[in-house]
Parts: sequence; structure tokens; C-alpha cells
Amino acid sequence: MLKKSVRVMTMTFIVAMLVGCKADSLEFKLTSKQIQSVVDGESVAVQFDAEFSLLGELDEDGRADLDRLIAIAEEVIEIEDVELETTALGVKVLIDGSIPMTTDTEEKSPWFLKVSNWDESTKRVELATGTNFKFLVGAMESVNFMLSADPYHPVKFKLKAKGAEVVAPAVEIDGVTHLLYRGAVDGRLTMNFSGGAFDDVGAGFLIKLP
Repeated sequence: MLKKSVRVMTMTFIVAMLVGCKADSLEFKLTSKQIQSVVDGESVAVQFDAEFSLLGELDEDGRADLDRLIAIAEEVIEIEDVELETTALGVKVLIDGSIPMTTDTEEKSPWFLKVSNWDESTKRVELATGTNFKFLVGAMESVNFMLSADPYHPVKFKLKAKGAEVVAPAVEIDGVTHLLYRGAVDGRLTMNFSGGAFDDVGAGFLIKLP
């Protein structure tokens, strides 16, 4: 577990892990009410849980570089809580935070959930990179050329809705993989997107709001 005495250094390490490699998992918790609020013109903060694995331990040079990254990270990522766990192979990092969900295609956050029109009654929700993503890449590489922000990660959407209809491509639901999933949501639906095309494009789904 993370101890307060090393929290600042560990936060630097965590942030670098978040933006410098692909997550083992990245989970978003959202509701149809939040999506409707975005459609109505608001920008909503969506909670995420991320998990990363690091083999081995950081050396002194790595820690020094990560100290320099904390100022950059504070400008572009909302991180609320962090836990650090030691494993047999290295370190597991658990992060809680939030990113914006918006219709604004000029959103500055390096990562955000973009809501757009699919047709008159259906909305598309997808993980996207914002205008600060390239800035983040350059800023990180100026600290350490070995660090490079990854635009997309394996994503799990935990959607809470009532009376909504969802369509999702190449998705795993309840341990079953679907080429194209279509179904009604009256409660909760968990959608897993990973590998294949999702390494190069943000995971997403279509939703017809009630």
C-alpha cells in the first residue's frame, strides 16, 4: 500500500506509468444520464480506474526523471487516488481519477470520452485523444526519450442505464465475445474492448437514449 511519506514520489511514478505505457486495464463508470447531460451541452467528469504493471524496480535515475514529470502531469490529468502493490514480478499500480466526457472536438485533456451524433436518435461514445496529447508526448520525451504516451488502452465500460439501447462492435460481454452486440439496457452493462483494432482506435459504443 502507498504510504504518505513517499506519496509525492509515488504519484510522479504513477502518472508516468499512466501516460507512458499501455494499461493492463482502464475502466470507466458512466450512466445514460451523464451521456444525456453531455448531449444537452454540459461537460461531465467520468470516473476511471486504471491498472498498470511494471517489471522490476525504479532506479535512482528513473526516480529523478519522474520527479520532473509531476509538474507536467498535474496540468493535464485529474488523479484522485493511487495505490501501489508489490507483486512477484515487480509493481502493480492502481489509479483512480476522472476525464471529461464532452461533445467538444477541441477538448484539451490528453484523453476524453467524445460524444457525437451517429444519427438523429443515436449517439456514439468513444475514447479519444485531446489537443494536449501531442504536447504531453513532447513534454515527456523532453524529460526522457524512452517515455512515450500511448493514445489507446484496453477499455472496460461499466454503463448504468434504464430503457437505453446499445450497439457495440467486437466486444466481450459476460465472457462472450460478439462481432456486433445489440441489446437493451435496464440496469447495468459491462463492455470489454481490447486488442486488434482497439490498439489503434479508441474503444466505443452506440447508444439510443430513452
